[in-house]
Amino acid sequence: MSGAKQVRPRVSVVMGVYNGASQLTATVESILDQTFQDFELILVDDGSTDGSSELLREFAAGDRRIVLLHQPNAGLTCALINGCEHARGEFIARQDVGDRSLPSRLEKQVQYLDCHPDVVAVGAGCRRIGPGGEFLGETIREQSPEQITAAFLAEGIGISHTVATYRTEAYRTIGGYRREFRFAQDTDLWHRMTHVGKLSELPEVLFEWGIDMDGISSTSHDRQRQLAMLAQESYRCVERGEDDREILRRAHQTSWGDIPPTTEISPRIALASAEFFIGSQLYAIGDHRCRPYLLRAIRQRPFWIRPWVKVALSYLRLPVKDA
Repeated sequence: MSGAKQVRPRVSVVMGVYNGASQLTATVESILDQTFQDFELILVDDGSTDGSSELLREFAAGDRRIVLLHQPNAGLTCALINGCEHARGEFIARQDVGDRSLPSRLEKQVQYLDCHPDVVAVGAGCRRIGPGGEFLGETIREQSPEQITAAFLAEGIGISHTVATYRTEAYRTIGGYRREFRFAQDTDLWHRMTHVGKLSELPEVLFEWGIDMDGISSTSHDRQRQLAMLAQESYRCVERGEDDREILRRAHQTSWGDIPPTTEISPRIALASAEFFIGSQLYAIGDHRCRPYLLRAIRQRPFWIRPWVKVALSYLRLPVKDA
């Protein structure tokens, strides 16, 4: 056994992986190709079944910065808890399969955190990319840490979890991700992070959010909404100096218990909503490729008026073909 002291990286990039083999290479390479190279990449295989496990082993064998962990399928929150427990970096950076970090992401976020010791977590602007590689628009926030933190606490408008980098010490001080929040784990984390510092966001695009149909056609949106509300309730309870154990019990039941069928979104409605979302994004930027998405939304929900209106307007206002 070597007696050499293991050098601690400045950043631990943590990524939970459940399938997504077709997008995995581009995502991992976007981290390995960063201009800032003082990092470890912790990949948590969350019981993948589509060949992702083999790809992850190949990556780990080819790059000593990669730490590969395996667990039975337990969901993103549990994968993040596992990965963050192994993080050795001063900062933890999030990454999701299907998204791409632009080359200077880590460099700029680390530099920002070094210069702003009162900020505990920083996000960045995103470029949205559709299932067919379509440009869907960009989102950038030009606000101060005080404004972003206040907006989150008042309205729940947090920083983007998929491109967030935060201080490991702050993460561990507040107890990290909590298993009770199977969804909305970021909302819960950001609320507790504000106990020890501010949230911020760099006003430039530093990652590409790959929007896929499986991700946005989830039937779990109702659970996510309920859990976000419980995260806020837990925060306010602790702020008052009260015990939040009953709230956490409810969060656990919402996350892992059975939900009555009346509150579940049917897969057909969820898929229609996803098609409509992407079609609307394309329509908003004047792209005629909105039409196939809107028409598929209509096929899923023929009596839903909104896609009918938007597809009609697209033929009135948008070109039939690319210029």
